[in-house]
Amino acid sequence: MAAFMASLTLAALAGWLASRSRYAPALRWWAAGSVCASAAALLNVSQGLVASHWALVVGNPLMAVGVGLLIDGTHRLAGRPSQRWWWAIPALCLAGTSLWWGVWYPHLPYRVVVFTAVVVWLMAGLGRALWPLRQRGIGVGLAFVAIAALLLSLLMVVRAVWALQGLIQPVYALGTPFNMVVYLVGAMSFVAIQTGLLLVHQLLVIEDLRLEAERDPLTGVLNRHALASRLPLSLAGWALVAVDVDHFKEVNDQHGHAAGDRVLAFVGEVLRRHLREGDLAVRMGGEEFAVLLQGLHPSAAQAVAERLRCDLERLAAQGAGLPITASLGVALATPGIDFAALWSQADGALYRAKTLGRNRVECTEAPEGTP
Repeated sequence: MAAFMASLTLAALAGWLASRSRYAPALRWWAAGSVCASAAALLNVSQGLVASHWALVVGNPLMAVGVGLLIDGTHRLAGRPSQRWWWAIPALCLAGTSLWWGVWYPHLPYRVVVFTAVVVWLMAGLGRALWPLRQRGIGVGLAFVAIAALLLSLLMVVRAVWALQGLIQPVYALGTPFNMVVYLVGAMSFVAIQTGLLLVHQLLVIEDLRLEAERDPLTGVLNRHALASRLPLSLAGWALVAVDVDHFKEVNDQHGHAAGDRVLAFVGEVLRRHLREGDLAVRMGGEEFAVLLQGLHPSAAQAVAERLRCDLERLAAQGAGLPITASLGVALATPGIDFAALWSQADGALYRAKTLGRNRVECTEAPEGTP
């Protein structure tokens, strides 16, 4: 009963969090799934006290539906569509076997084997739903759920083996030592899975807040505060592109600050679109941006800067609502240089681009292969 109350308490907590979280759909599915699975467990241990068609034919499929809702909620947490067939087919299978080997032709070992197969399948489905989230800082929560799911699966497999050998009694016979272990470990494993899922939710919320704190809200690129924690220990092999919107003050003066904000948001979008894995884009302040490019030769870095300039000019009317251009300066990191010195070099090349007429790319040194 204590485990039953703990499970319902966690279900209520998930429901309460749903009213305050951006992941509300996932939390609602988790709350509903927890209630279903808890009710199923209560029916299951009530065999002998209530009619078999309630305890087995309703209780066992309801357990599959409950865990299935946890799986669907986890898919929603990851932004993926639900896959109800993953648990609907096992639920129908449990309903059929419970009716056939539980009510019409009672056969405990066969029933236990099918139940075990469904539990292992559902635990695997839960792990499969969580796995894509592993890179979002939820390692502790993922391990919490995985250990509980593995323990529950192993317990069910041992029970199935013993059932085929005729060594177990129905789960409602709680007086036997093995059934007591099955009930306690099974109940606490499910409570641990619920707790782990809520921990996953909280870790995702913390990660989201961290990412929001690192991002410039208008442009979507990193802010200067976040840059310090993202810089590599050595900038050797990196190139820095300084980007400045030409005549930005005139945009604000002639079209208003709302138009200026649209321009900055557009610039941020174009910069993000050109980033590769490991590259960084930063809003340095006002209309100035920095793009750090990893592992590029001088000619390749200048080519990337030229593509940025072309896209900013070519797509501005559609993306920002008015034509704009940008000047860019490229600096190439040398061993031992720090970001401040590299930025100063890129800013110098940017200033040269401005003085030479704007809407152009200038480099601190001639690219390789240039005469």
